[in-house]
Amino acid sequence: MQGKKELQPKMLYTITLEQLVPQDNFYRRLKKTIALNWLYKATEKYYGQEGQESIDPVVFFKICLTGYINNINSDRKLIEFCADSLGIRLVLGYDIDEPLPWHSTISRTRQLYGEEVFKQLFEQVFEKCMESGMIAGHTQAVDGAFLKANASKDSLEIKQVSTSVDEYLLENIKANTTPRRPAKINRADEEQQHMDGDDEDQTRQLKELDTRYQRQGKNYEEMPGSERGKYLSNKTHYSPTDPDSRIAVKPGKPRELYYSGQIAVDTAHHVITHAHSFTADGKDCRDLITITEQLQTRLQKQGIQIEKILADAAYSSGENYEYLEQQNITAYIPLLGGALSGSEGFIYDEQNDWYICRNNKLLKGKGEAVDDGRGHLVKKYFSLQSDCKNCPLRKTCISDKAKTKKIQHSIFKAELERAKARQQTTKAKVMKRKRSSTVEPVWGTLINFTGMKRLNARGLKAANKMLLLAATVYNLKKWLRFTAPKTIIKAMALLRTKARNDFAFLKNSLLQLILRPTAASEFFYPLMCFTKN
Repeated sequence: MQGKKELQPKMLYTITLEQLVPQDNFYRRLKKTIALNWLYKATEKYYGQEGQESIDPVVFFKICLTGYINNINSDRKLIEFCADSLGIRLVLGYDIDEPLPWHSTISRTRQLYGEEVFKQLFEQVFEKCMESGMIAGHTQAVDGAFLKANASKDSLEIKQVSTSVDEYLLENIKANTTPRRPAKINRADEEQQHMDGDDEDQTRQLKELDTRYQRQGKNYEEMPGSERGKYLSNKTHYSPTDPDSRIAVKPGKPRELYYSGQIAVDTAHHVITHAHSFTADGKDCRDLITITEQLQTRLQKQGIQIEKILADAAYSSGENYEYLEQQNITAYIPLLGGALSGSEGFIYDEQNDWYICRNNKLLKGKGEAVDDGRGHLVKKYFSLQSDCKNCPLRKTCISDKAKTKKIQHSIFKAELERAKARQQTTKAKVMKRKRSSTVEPVWGTLINFTGMKRLNARGLKAANKMLLLAATVYNLKKWLRFTAPKTIIKAMALLRTKARNDFAFLKNSLLQLILRPTAASEFFYPLMCFTKN
């Protein structure tokens, strides 16, 4: 006989969340494995002694972690999701009929807590990964990605010019750049709203902007979105909605407002070892030293020394190569095209600091090192006009219009040449593949499955907090799935404790510990990860 189910509400129920939520529920496991009681002491300085009680700090972070676990970017949708889940209610400590905090409470609390609290949470999960033997530490892959800001480029405003620019020019540009969606509140400070009219680069960009509008023959408002994007620059525009965000462009896509997210990933089990957000108006190479310093501090606490840094060509700079050499870290970072160009066929005499051409003439340096316009210090060398005038090799060396030969090289020439030579080795090709297979999939997971497609708060500090939470959840998921033989864990703990004192003793101890008939295969992994090359 066909059944038909109808709800028969009862006046009284004798059931609890403990009964309704299965024992193997994910959130039950999460509650048992990660302790957050330390948050009460860490956050007490953000509260006064009077007034209504705030949201429980442990509850706040559990809600935030739930959002990144389930790829929910909206605070409003996150609260709705938590309210509908019995497992989440159990881990939060909210009964079936108990209302959850308002979504606005989550937003305000995120702004209230400092970045150090989010870093402590990241460190807690990082240490659990370390204890489980998931981190080798000696080889780190670094990469960055643009994080879309919570602001529209349609709200961008033109900067006011302080001095020395034609008023007509400025007014004409302002008339053509009226925001499509003006911001309700201008959060940018006075300095950010203005540009220096005496700055030649900014003035040039303003004049180019005006020329483009005149050539286009139509108002900014009438232009398609992709076309309008060509006229945007951090030199001439700012966001009143999110002043910390910057105009940037991804290959093949229009300009948008972004932050620059940077992560370091361990090559052993792809655990994120460092995460940090920066403004998106600079190159990745600018941030590498900061990333490495903070990463070294974290790993050295665990008795681990970084040996190799893997990164793409965007992190190439003489300053970075020099710093990594000073830290005894081998850099597998390809050189950007043209970093050592212009001196082919010329011999550099390091002792006398000059170049010798193929006709045995000298090119001597003039003055001190100067900026090449891209933020790199270079030294310039010139030949004498008399040497080049009747030189038989002139046509193969300089153009017909040029009177002298000019060569410039970075002040970090030696470091760049060593880096170039290293990149031509077989090992460098292996490291290149290892970098792309290590860090790029991690970014793909963070952006597509861990709520980082678009930030849901504004400001650089908020961007850093959200990246730290996403990285924490990523590591937490890997840790919950990871199982390692006890032999390996003991071996790795022993190595971390004694590695700097007596390597031979450690090696023998390790052999005694794990070279058993049933564990012979387990020997090679910890030995490979923690012995010297």
